[in-house]
Amino acid sequence: MKRIHSIHLFMALLFTAGTLSAQEYKTAIENSKEAKLTLIDFVGDLPIEGYAGNEIIVTSTSDHSITPPDRAKGLKPVYAGATDNTGIGLSVEKNGKEITIQCLLPFTREGGYKIRVPDNLSLKIQSGCERRSAVTVENMKNEVEVNVCQAIKIRNSTGPLVLSNISGAIDVVFNEVNKDKPISIATISGEIDVTIPAKTPVDLEMKTMSGSIYSDFDFPSDDKQMKRIGGSIMNTRLNGGGVDLKLTTITGAIFLRKK
Repeated sequence: MKRIHSIHLFMALLFTAGTLSAQEYKTAIENSKEAKLTLIDFVGDLPIEGYAGNEIIVTSTSDHSITPPDRAKGLKPVYAGATDNTGIGLSVEKNGKEITIQCLLPFTREGGYKIRVPDNLSLKIQSGCERRSAVTVENMKNEVEVNVCQAIKIRNSTGPLVLSNISGAIDVVFNEVNKDKPISIATISGEIDVTIPAKTPVDLEMKTMSGSIYSDFDFPSDDKQMKRIGGSIMNTRLNGGGVDLKLTTITGAIFLRKK
């Protein structure tokens, strides 16, 4: 009896492994430092990782969400507004140095996508609230812009950054900060948690309507550059001033940490 149970369990595991086998799409990018990638309407969690290469690599682990049923043999999926030219529920368009990848799946179905991109291209991500898209970006050296409704997490990216969401935390850790362009991080209902190297020179603005501000940086009380308005808005300079860093939330707290 135990042997039969073990065989059934083994077959179930094999079936699960087959179901979760990844599908992959790749496209090469020439002169990626000049390129801009826009990702539109991805559903659910979306992890994006920069690497030292020249291809955009998209994998999907949700075969059951993309593979047509048997009755669709000889037919191809039809989507509103675009055509799947990847085989994994995505539309890819190239226009010179600009590449756009749009998720064609309905918002009720997740594609289980993971994306690797050249770490020196510019990246833009946008999704509507019905898409429930929570974004994680790692190891990027160029501009990153994210406009979604859910949580945003950035790791080991030098910026510049323009991040905004409706609800959910925005969590950013810099290993170093690009000093050439400003950084703007804003949410309506969520916390902002930012870590920067201790010696980073910044012109800092932090604003929260109904939350509090916390930091382990020293803000001298006699600093003539510092202005506080209503206890929830702070303008000051760190390490003599430099890149503009603006943190804004309506109903959440702000955490600014030293790395």
